[in-house]
This record gives sequence, structure tokens and C-alpha cells, in this order.
Amino acid sequence: MLDKSSGKPLYAQICEILAEEIKSGVYDAAGKLPGERRLKERFGVERNTVRQSIDNLSKLGLVAKIPGYGTKIAGLGNEGKYGYAQICEMLEREIKSGLYDAPGKLPGERRLQERFGAERETVRTAVKILADKKIVAKVPGYGTKIAKTNQFGPDGKNILFVTKKDYLSGKNGEYFNLQLLEKFIKAFLVSGFNINFTAAGDRFNLAETAKNARAAAVIFEGCNKDSLYAKAKSLNIPCVSVNHYTSMLTSITSNNFDAAYDVAKTLVEAGHKNIAFVTGRDDCRTTAERLGGVQSYYAEHKLHLDKKYVISGRWHFASGYEAGEKILSMPPDERPTAVFAFNDDMAFGCLSCFENHKIHVPENISLAGFDRSEKYAALYRPITTVDSNIDAIADCAYWYLKSRIENTAPAACFKIQVDTSIIDNGTVKKTN
Repeated sequence: MLDKSSGKPLYAQICEILAEEIKSGVYDAAGKLPGERRLKERFGVERNTVRQSIDNLSKLGLVAKIPGYGTKIAGLGNEGKYGYAQICEMLEREIKSGLYDAPGKLPGERRLQERFGAERETVRTAVKILADKKIVAKVPGYGTKIAKTNQFGPDGKNILFVTKKDYLSGKNGEYFNLQLLEKFIKAFLVSGFNINFTAAGDRFNLAETAKNARAAAVIFEGCNKDSLYAKAKSLNIPCVSVNHYTSMLTSITSNNFDAAYDVAKTLVEAGHKNIAFVTGRDDCRTTAERLGGVQSYYAEHKLHLDKKYVISGRWHFASGYEAGEKILSMPPDERPTAVFAFNDDMAFGCLSCFENHKIHVPENISLAGFDRSEKYAALYRPITTVDSNIDAIADCAYWYLKSRIENTAPAACFKIQVDTSIIDNGTVKKTN
């Protein structure tokens, strides 16, 4: 077991043993480490020694301390690498692709913690490695500045990726967009293309930016600006809109309408009559499409959709928590028995609110989300949700633009809708 004569600290030996057990799946069923007392008895050491070991595991990204729950297993990637190494590799890949060129710096520690579901020390270790490699530099009063690593590729291989500033900086907190950006990086970089990210601000000059980037094609992600799409048509290079439909360009989106219809159908057929719908921003087409799917199902089955059960959110976790508070403030006889949040960030915000009020899912209230996200599932639990199939969105965009660049696809505009699927993780309970 422990070698007290080796000169190696006992806490370090315990850390190694537990790390190997975590990687081999010993704790997968329980989902968390045994308590401090049990570890103290197992290894015959003092409690402080056990705590030092757990602190080290936390720094490695293998566990996360959850108040009121215990030491949760954070899990490893497919290659069995430690959390900080995974975070470091992902950030380095994103930096080199130009993802952070617009803000000029990495998101803050807290936002990286929320994104990766990691402890602060794990994030700090990843950023320190990037700093040691001269990829970033910490600037007092500014943050973690990005070194100028992005280089344009050869002509015909540069893709300009235009999105919202919030999506690049992470300020809006919606994890789906970060997942989508990562999928595009993987889809294009492995084929020798270079992606250059830029934010479409008020003073954004598309023609100049595309020229400077020597762009062979442009991807618009969630931009929702007809004026921008009109300018894109004058560039005379292939352009595509993803995650937002426009009749002006070829558009690739998830089938939001049908997916929301299916979720509403699932909840109603499970016996739920009072269902709350936590929507996204009112000015977002995705919100309209998903709400349209719900309204269509209700209309077809002659059900009344009470406006008090339609709660406007802002796509991020905090707005989901606020929606949860509104739901729980309703009179008991009017309170919904199920909630459908239009993305997982808001769904997990609701879940956090319910848990804080000792309202259990699905025993006391059912819950479903959209845009499957692993970000919060590691800290809470997986929820029933819609898989938007972002791999297919990225693959379709790659296929279309590559074909257009090679002049093997027509220039006509298409509307491509990617099939979705409901992932049942047991958070919807039948009441009938």
C-alpha cells in the first residue's frame, strides 16, 4: 500500500493511487470519492494527509469538490489525460486558430472554470503552461494577453469565421457556441484550412476584413444581420450562415421547430398539463423556431398555452436560475410539473435553483433542455435534452464551402436542416 520508508510524501502516494483508480473507472458507478473518514481509515493516515491528496487531485482536474455532495469525479478524456492538460491543449488550439484575436486575451479564470467545470487551480495550471510556452502573457490590470500566433495560410485555404463578440469573449455564458466553434476548428484544420475568427461589431468592415485575411470563404455564425449578409453577397466568394437561417445565403441549422415539437409532445404524453417554457432572447430566430414548434403541437392538439408559463430567458445559466425562481413563486395549484428550457445552460440554471430549494428532479418536477451540453452535467447530473448534432452542422459547412471553393457545387442558396434527437437521461417523469 503506502511505502513510509520511500521518502515520498504520503499524500503524494495516496494521490497517485486514487488517480490510477479514477482513471481505471473504480469510482464511475458511485460518481464520487469515498468520504475523508473512509479514506483516512483505508490508508491509516491523518485527515490533513487525505485532504492534501484530494487537493492535488483537484489541481489535476480529476475531481471537483461539491458542497453538500462530496468529492465528485470530474472524469478524463478519451486519451486519459489530466484535466489541466486537456484544457491547455484545447486553449492552445483555439488560440492558434485565431479564436481570441478579436478580444486579444483569454476569458477570465471564472469563465474558464464555468466552461470546463474545473477547479480554479486546474485552470491556473493550464494557463501557466501556455505562459511558459510564450503563447500567452499575464498583464497586470488587463488579463491574460494572447501572443500574436495566428498566421494566414496559403491562398485558397483561409476561412473567415464571423460571429458575435460575446461568443468569442464568452461573456454571454452560452456553452453551445463554444462547442460549435471547436467543432469548426477540428473540421477545417485537419484538412489544411486556416480559420480566422473575427467579431461583427458596430464598425465591422466585412470587405476589408475578408481582403486582409485573404479569405477564400466566409462562415457567419449566429450573426442575425441582413445588412451583413447583403454585403457578403457582393464579395463574390462562397459564404454560409450556420446556426441562423437567412434566405440570402446557404444556411445550415438544427431542425429547431421539429425538435421543440417533439419535446412538447414527450412532456404532454407523459401526463404533464402545466408546462413552463424557458425561451431564449426575443430577438433571436432560434427562439422563434423553437417556440413555434411548441405552439404548433399545442394548436394541433387543441391545447391552451398560457402566457404565464412562457418565461423569457437570455440563453445563459443565470437566466435559467431566475426562471426557476419565477416558477417556484407560482401558487402551488398553478405551479408547472415540467419545464422545457430552450437550451441546456438555462435548464441547468433551473436545476440548480430547484436543488437549492429542495425540489427534486424528476420526483417533484420534470426537466428537459436543448443543445446537449456536457459542461454542467459533470457537476450536476445529465438531463433529458435535444442533441442538436453540431458535428453534422460543422461537417455540412465544411463540405459545402470546400465544394464551392473547388467549383463543384452550385452557387444557389440552400436551406440545410440537420436532424436532431432527444436524449433521454431520466429527468422526465410520467404522471399518468
